[in-house]
Amino acid sequence: MAKVRAAILAAGRGVRMGGERPKTLLDLDGRGSMLGHILTGLRDAGVEDLMVITGFKPAEVQDFVSQNWGEATYVLNARYASWGNFHSVRIAVDQSPGFDLMIVNSDIVVSPSVFKRVIDKEGDLILAVQRKQRLDQEDMRVQLNGDRVLALGKELKMARSHGEYCGVSMLRHQAQRLYADVATDWEWRSNTHGYYEDVYNQITGTLDARASEVAAGEYAEVDTPEDVASAVKVIERHLSAATADASA
Repeated sequence: MAKVRAAILAAGRGVRMGGERPKTLLDLDGRGSMLGHILTGLRDAGVEDLMVITGFKPAEVQDFVSQNWGEATYVLNARYASWGNFHSVRIAVDQSPGFDLMIVNSDIVVSPSVFKRVIDKEGDLILAVQRKQRLDQEDMRVQLNGDRVLALGKELKMARSHGEYCGVSMLRHQAQRLYADVATDWEWRSNTHGYYEDVYNQITGTLDARASEVAAGEYAEVDTPEDVASAVKVIERHLSAATADASA
């Protein structure tokens, strides 16, 4: 079994959260930052190798990770403001030969068990998915057949959607190879504004793509100040007391 590397996508600015600091470093109502909780969760899940893709104010992100994790690999996405986040994942893939690569969005709070289940799940491409009967237009929607992922994307029709992608995924060798092929094609065609999940959608039909179950209350995404309350509920319910000490 290949060694697991976690790659945190921390290049974005987070304009809807103010845009003055990297969104992942903002304090969640006194419960610490998203990045602090992510690092603690990854450590609890047994992850030892960490890569952080930076972009906006990279020194702040790097200083925080150095203080709260220790040694890590940092790669700057200099095009974070003009290219979609598919390029950040492309960077992580290119820099991670020989690893099973776990991609982690930096604007989420999840139970550490989500990371563990994604690592343990068999398949080429694993997505953490929370099944929902009611989904919003902004949700990254997923179509499933059992635990098989058939399609995903914000344009997926509601009638075909069974759940929401929760910002944690695993790319094993075959998925990494196909991801790099699609990303290269996009870059040659100057199709540079897509989400990395759109690349996933393009390759799901050519490999073994599976969903790893996320229970209700184990996940929250923070896009706006109104989302902080949901993140705090996840912290209080699922994360260890040690994570409450993680601060921005």
